[in-house]
Amino acid sequence: MARPPTRRTALTSLTATALLVALLAGCSTTPDPSSPGSSQTSTPTSTAPSGESAPDEPSTQAPTPEATAESPAPAPSLLVHVSVESGSVVAEVVDLSGGPTVASPPDGDTGTVLTVVVEDPAAPVILDVPEAVGGSVQVAADRTAAVLHADGRLALGLALPKAEGTNGTQARVRWVETAEGAQPGDGPSLVLDVSAVDPAVFPLVVTTQLGASVVASASWGDREGGRSLAVTPTDWGRVSGATGSATAWADLLAVEPEADTPGMETQLQCHLLGARDKATWNLEPWRPDLGLVEYALARCNPT
Repeated sequence: MARPPTRRTALTSLTATALLVALLAGCSTTPDPSSPGSSQTSTPTSTAPSGESAPDEPSTQAPTPEATAESPAPAPSLLVHVSVESGSVVAEVVDLSGGPTVASPPDGDTGTVLTVVVEDPAAPVILDVPEAVGGSVQVAADRTAAVLHADGRLALGLALPKAEGTNGTQARVRWVETAEGAQPGDGPSLVLDVSAVDPAVFPLVVTTQLGASVVASASWGDREGGRSLAVTPTDWGRVSGATGSATAWADLLAVEPEADTPGMETQLQCHLLGARDKATWNLEPWRPDLGLVEYALARCNPT
């Protein structure tokens, strides 16, 4: 093989293959330090006429990791303090410097409707109840939840959270207790768990009904066969699920202690299960003291 006119060196003993390798090494760009010894794929420098320099050739080397754009950092977490001191639920946004947003209009009685827009699945949304010092969090199997005071009284109830992603996609989320040591305040706190949601459906709109009591009011009157207690549930009470069923009796006795007679708690549980949308739940102390199954079969009104 004839020597290239621009490579007049003492390489006559090299074979044609060795000469080609040398030419390739001479015209390649600086090797990637992360891949020592790796071969390059640049082509030889083309021969230029006498007195002219050869034109620069474009490099075929892949860009180094340092040259690539960094992934954007997750949006800051959203922290919501919930106050229940006055008997009404008030949600206050503490940190809203990033992508998530929140709305918290009153629901018409003592609760509120919390709507959170989660832009990034990696950005935690934390809800805490500072007034429930020493309290705890309980999450039911139906994904409703409760924040309890240290003495076991209900501080805040959370209905099943409803989540909707892009194109109306329904997503499964839940409120869970924050990890130990991660609580932002003195009271117990919850974090919105979105780990089961496909990242492709974000941003995610999550709505949760919050309340502090299943019972809004109760008043005695006469109905059918005798004395009757008309119980008006709160908006949260109507959608409180298993959490509401566990706290409703204590809520009723706090409003009307005279309701504590045989059969009345069973009637209340029957209405929670099967008559959530009725304007009032009518409980009669004169009805027989039967089990919940018998009450359900009699549409909560056995005689």
